[in-house]
Amino acid sequence: MAADNNKHELNIMQRCCVGVLWLLCRTVAVTPRIIRYYVLQEIIYFVMHYVIRYRRGVVMTNLRNSFPDKEEHELRRIARRYDSFLAEQFINTLSVTGISSKRQKRYMSFPGAAEYAADTEGRDVVLVSGHYGCWEYFTAVALYDQGHALMSIYHPLENSILDELFLRMRRCENSTLVPRDECIRYYIRHRHDGRNLSIGLIADQNPFRRKGAYWFRFLNQESIFADGAEQLAVRFGMPMYFAYMKRVRRGIYEMYMKKLYDGSETVGDHELTVRYARALEQVIEDCPELWLWSHRRWKQIRTPGECLH
Repeated sequence: MAADNNKHELNIMQRCCVGVLWLLCRTVAVTPRIIRYYVLQEIIYFVMHYVIRYRRGVVMTNLRNSFPDKEEHELRRIARRYDSFLAEQFINTLSVTGISSKRQKRYMSFPGAAEYAADTEGRDVVLVSGHYGCWEYFTAVALYDQGHALMSIYHPLENSILDELFLRMRRCENSTLVPRDECIRYYIRHRHDGRNLSIGLIADQNPFRRKGAYWFRFLNQESIFADGAEQLAVRFGMPMYFAYMKRVRRGIYEMYMKKLYDGSETVGDHELTVRYARALEQVIEDCPELWLWSHRRWKQIRTPGECLH
């Protein structure tokens, strides 16, 4: 199954740039762990938090609106921890460049892998996650779940050089990267290829505004969610799981699964999206610094004619 092709046609100069950037990322990946996480990460954190104050206004506005009951000093503590996590996430992203499957398993473990495999045996499944924890480790689920080939859905970048670089960095054994707009077509073409599929989506980004969009209450704010995961699960009768991570220590995470839908239950419109939003909201409230607060998630405003769930 080949689909992680970059639609951008790169010229020789661009390919050289990708090669140089790849080598730089690979250099970081093979640097001793203590250097990456206790020297480079601290330098990045210092620059982000104290020098450039990376998107400080966006982060604090999002935190104040999401947690109106928290004191200002508590919100600032979350913001400091978030900046430290974001520096760690930068190192995490580089650390998976060109590494072996064995080493990738050391970065992310899956304690419930056996139970999950037994529960999903013989069925295609939908996995939804969020920008919570180390989302770049998400494809590692394919290393534990050999009963399914992972379709990892991604949003292509406008910059062709960075798009190609991230495609190369995110490739993983037993998984295929599929552009978001090709997701359903790709699944229909390959669903009967003799191997069950897992469709993995990170579904908490700010989606394109559509006429008659449906809104949800999420982190104390009116929010739009993409409903592609729900449509796939209901249309094809696939179980749907919420995949989330717990941070063990710097660069080390555990993945867990929560079943949102069994593939046959009768559900109303938007019900699975609500379940996903509530599950994501819960893990964010439990450990808020692990979510992507510097993203302008709530820049769109609901109009009077649009429904609020």
